[in-house]
Amino acid sequence: MVDIREYLKKKANRTQEHSKEFARQIRAHRLKTFIRTVLIAAVLIGVAAALYIQIKNQVYSEYVVVSQVEKQQYSQTTVLGYQQGFVTYSKDGISYTDSRGNAMWNQTYEMQSPIVAVKGSWVAVGDYNGHIVYDISVDGTSQEIDTNLPIRGLTVSGNGVVAAILEDSDVTWINIYNPSGERAVSIKTTMPKSGYPMSVSLSDNGKLMQVAYLRAESGSMKAVVSFYNFGEVGQNYTDTMVSSYEYADTVVPYTAFMNAGTAFSVADNQLMIYADEGGEIPKNIFQSFLSEEIQDVYYSENYIGLVFLNGEGGEKYRLDLYDKAGNKVLEKKFDLEYREIRFVKDGFLIYNEAECIICNMRGKEKYMGEIPEQTILFWPLGGKRYLTVTQDSVDVIEMR
Repeated sequence: MVDIREYLKKKANRTQEHSKEFARQIRAHRLKTFIRTVLIAAVLIGVAAALYIQIKNQVYSEYVVVSQVEKQQYSQTTVLGYQQGFVTYSKDGISYTDSRGNAMWNQTYEMQSPIVAVKGSWVAVGDYNGHIVYDISVDGTSQEIDTNLPIRGLTVSGNGVVAAILEDSDVTWINIYNPSGERAVSIKTTMPKSGYPMSVSLSDNGKLMQVAYLRAESGSMKAVVSFYNFGEVGQNYTDTMVSSYEYADTVVPYTAFMNAGTAFSVADNQLMIYADEGGEIPKNIFQSFLSEEIQDVYYSENYIGLVFLNGEGGEKYRLDLYDKAGNKVLEKKFDLEYREIRFVKDGFLIYNEAECIICNMRGKEKYMGEIPEQTILFWPLGGKRYLTVTQDSVDVIEMR
């Protein structure tokens, strides 16, 4: 007679052993899958890193013209890079053209000495000594602003806020206008009290304004760089001025914001950087005295470039690059009689009417050679493609 209890006991043991073996197989399978996934990911990361390094260090030997549109209207105008194209302006108007040569928008006016400011997708144009400003968005929407006073300076933020320096006999006003054309802030300045505003710049969001004043005091001149906050924090300060710094025996003709929280100013003998991670009260975090005369200033979101005459012989010029903290990260000597220097992703380019130099941030030259003749503007479109505006054509070229 079969012992039922013994049979069930043996069956339970076999089932338990089978379950343990099955669980072991599952764990082994999962481990193999995990290892295989990690190895594939490591290979993909390695390939991606190798491709990135290869692209970053790629050297070009020539360019090819990808597209060309013939034009004959840029010889009497000024051309500025803008979005995926460029703006051209003269005494009669300003227009935006894309990289294919298509006219995107046009604003007509009559101005004797137009002043143009470009930031992000916004363009502001006003007449020096006139009183009309046009605030224009990328879709061509234009807001006419009547300042009612002669314009001496103009800037625009990345969201369309306009700041204008206006002359009024013994008083100079700095008026802030929102994109709808309404005056939002009016700051009164006088030479004895605040000094004369030499340069005005706005943060991308239009919340902060940097003003460089020139002030006479005790028979000598000094520069004063002040920051204004138009947000809630600024309402707790007199005239919304949240910080101010004085620099003796110097003039500050150039100010700019690199991003919402970092700004810089350049004096005739100094470089100053200001920062506040919260973007509320900029503080002077870096100051460097310069023994050489600055020829030009260029900047991006991450770097400041100062051009000097190279006094050591050999190449004529030297470009010194500083990061946002004030660290000098590169000295690049070059001999090209340049028209402009422009920062691009992971590098910078130097060009004139017939030649250019493209470098990475270590100063390695990725390309040095010819570009289309009579180039007025050399503008990066992304990757290896560049827009060149010449006297009679709009070209898209690709480096190879």
